[in-house]
Amino acid sequence: MKPCIAITLELSAKGERCLNFLDLAYAECVERAGGLPLYFPSLPAPTFMDEAVAMIDGLVLTGGADIHPSYYGEEINSPIMLSPNQRTDFDICLFRASLKADKPILAICHGMQIMNVALGGTLFQDIPSQIPGSLLHRGEKDSLPARHSVTVESGSRLAEIMMGIVEFEVSSTHHQAVKTLGKNLQISARAPDGNVEGIELPHHAKVIGIQWHPEKDPKSEPSRRLFQTLVAMARKGME
Repeated sequence: MKPCIAITLELSAKGERCLNFLDLAYAECVERAGGLPLYFPSLPAPTFMDEAVAMIDGLVLTGGADIHPSYYGEEINSPIMLSPNQRTDFDICLFRASLKADKPILAICHGMQIMNVALGGTLFQDIPSQIPGSLLHRGEKDSLPARHSVTVESGSRLAEIMMGIVEFEVSSTHHQAVKTLGKNLQISARAPDGNVEGIELPHHAKVIGIQWHPEKDPKSEPSRRLFQTLVAMARKGME
């Protein structure tokens, strides 16, 4: 059987209507890596979390809009486009439950920020206004990614996954970044301007956080390795 990989969804709340949606590329990357992609709706106060985590073999925390700064003890002080708190609550709950259950986790962009905040970390609310001299981390239009390189920290779990690929170009569509690390987290990659592009938990080798978007570069070797590693760890957990 293929390992079941849960994929979080974006949420748009307009009046009384809520829409879950997502770029299909995440599911396509999971499928190409040999996994079975599953979507869970970001319901308020879900009662199925333990049951959901029990039925999955791995998790992808996906990209999205900004986490409200109240989740890390701040007020809004910079340009920001908020994700509904309902999604943030759901994603944090799913991440913590999956971590407790020792499930493999690949946290991408907004997902990496969820991971950091869920473990007590904070964020730069807006890179351009809060980090002078930083490079461009997203395209001039939201639909277009920026391109920049990342450098992997030697000795990290990410370095092990990349198998000697130390520096490579990525697709980047974020304006926020990790400021202070959450509990027990370590940096695994940086952009040329020093911004954090990868985080991980040294004592949880199955948990990888990256700030870039590998699903936007499905043919690149680093992107393939990330999804293949997630699915391989999930498959091993089924044994």
